[in-house]
Amino acid sequence: MSVCEGPCNRVWRQGRETFVAALTAWEETTPDERGDRPIPPDVIPTPGEPVWCRGCAGSIRRALADLDNLAPLVAATSDGYRTRADDSDRVRTSQTAPSPSPAADVLDELYGYLSRIEAQWREARGYGARPERSRGAPALTIVVSWLGAHLDNILADPGSVGFGQSVLRWQRHLQTLAKARPEGRRKPVPCPRCDRRTLVHEIDRDLVRCEAADCGRVMSTDEYDAIVADRTQRAAS
Repeated sequence: MSVCEGPCNRVWRQGRETFVAALTAWEETTPDERGDRPIPPDVIPTPGEPVWCRGCAGSIRRALADLDNLAPLVAATSDGYRTRADDSDRVRTSQTAPSPSPAADVLDELYGYLSRIEAQWREARGYGARPERSRGAPALTIVVSWLGAHLDNILADPGSVGFGQSVLRWQRHLQTLAKARPEGRRKPVPCPRCDRRTLVHEIDRDLVRCEAADCGRVMSTDEYDAIVADRTQRAAS
């Protein structure tokens, strides 16, 4: 089974990593020192269709469109911030003198990243070279629109994992810079795993997450709606 590469499987990945680490430590001990063999987590991952589940694919589509909406807010409200170096897919800051317009630098880097993805997809599909465009707000709108028109096919490609994850990270980054991150909305139905009323709808990612530290269940809004419908039906019967 192909497992969705999106945030819906965050808890499953964490559980798997914890289990592998515990199993490795257990195997490295002598038989006399060993306790019980670690038990694999019972979390069932959400499958990909074929790479992303519908919920995560929808989140990536909304995040991509949101980049164009957030860009003018970043340009208007982000004077004076510095970006943080991380990895090749994250925003990077220069080690030279500070830019007089750091907001413009970030948006220029975003445009450059999306343009490279467009050029790579055009080459892979034989669409011809990407037209030259002047950098700026109109060019960002065009590249976001172009990628959005081809997004279903892009996300069906096995090589789309880095792109999808980067789009989600870029959305969160611009939301933070623009001070536009939406607040989570508390859900009334108890968590199906820990049975506590700790579910929150993360609007920006369109996911429902349990805030309990020892649970952390993550599900799509469709999964949550199905749980509500099932509980409603059982209560009425």
